[in-house]
Amino acid sequence: MRIEPGYVEIVATVLKELGLDPAAFPLPRTGPVSEDEFRRMSENLVAMSGDRAVALRLGSSMHLGTHGLLGHAVLSSRSLRQAAGLLIQYSPLQGTQGRIHLAFTPDHAILTFEPPFAVEGAPNFLVELFFAGVLTALRQLIGPLPDECRLELGYGPEMPEETYRRFLGVDVSFGHAANRFIGPSGRIDQPLSAASIPVAEMYRLQCERLLREMDAADGLSGDVRRMILGARGRFPGMDEAARRLNMSERTLRRRLAEENMSYRGIVDDVRSHLARGYLRETPLCVADVASLLGFDDVANFRRAFKKWNGCAPQDFRLRREARNDTRPPSTERPVAEKQTHTQLHMPPHHKTLV
Repeated sequence: MRIEPGYVEIVATVLKELGLDPAAFPLPRTGPVSEDEFRRMSENLVAMSGDRAVALRLGSSMHLGTHGLLGHAVLSSRSLRQAAGLLIQYSPLQGTQGRIHLAFTPDHAILTFEPPFAVEGAPNFLVELFFAGVLTALRQLIGPLPDECRLELGYGPEMPEETYRRFLGVDVSFGHAANRFIGPSGRIDQPLSAASIPVAEMYRLQCERLLREMDAADGLSGDVRRMILGARGRFPGMDEAARRLNMSERTLRRRLAEENMSYRGIVDDVRSHLARGYLRETPLCVADVASLLGFDDVANFRRAFKKWNGCAPQDFRLRREARNDTRPPSTERPVAEKQTHTQLHMPPHHKTLV
């Protein structure tokens, strides 16, 4: 499990909304944590708040930006299927004993969640936190949810049923065999448009942060990097980049040369920076990192990464972990480097032609 800085901020905000002083609550540290640490934190929060709806409040307050660079990866997805796959596969709430499963019928997508443990004082805390967070993320990706969306919970209501509907925004029923969200599957493979998602501005701000980290926000090369980052995982070819920047390819090439830059070099620089960030700051496996950066073949990504950084992606991640001497033991499930369930169901990628 991993605690992002954004999660800590949301806990503090919710405590303030409940009239409590966040300074009196031992806010969790950021970074990897064990399941026991996460359980204790959740139990302390439930006890301190005295609010049965605290998990719903937390989950519905989460926007994709609170997930750190993983949120950027989700926003870079080409379809709702890929975005949902990343959110599910790398959810910090799955733990070692929990289960998250996404299945499809001809008409519906069905998301099932079995929590890894119960929280004392609020046994269904993780269930409510998970589904509130997922539904909030879905709205940020596609806007208002279809009316036929519904949530089935495997327990009885522990507060007025209207409270569930107010925070979750969908029809909720109780006493089922499993905890699951059911929605129509018709939009699952449709492209996600940056212009239509409600969090487009948040995505833009994340891209600007990445530009600042790269120390490359100025000049035409900065505009090119900004355009590439804003393309949400597509990495446009030079002809498309020139059109977007309202100039010819020849002019773009000449002006970049005046800055001692090339379009291919900028694309590789952005990809390399994102790759290092994903490997350093998220649990994304190498195959998913390759997919997000537009590589159809993981082997091609490994070769490119070694060319950019002088080592293989997995070696880079291992070296970063080895340098962190203060990192505590974690029960986080290791992520295999093989092709993931997410990728097996993704449409073909856009290739970069430069």
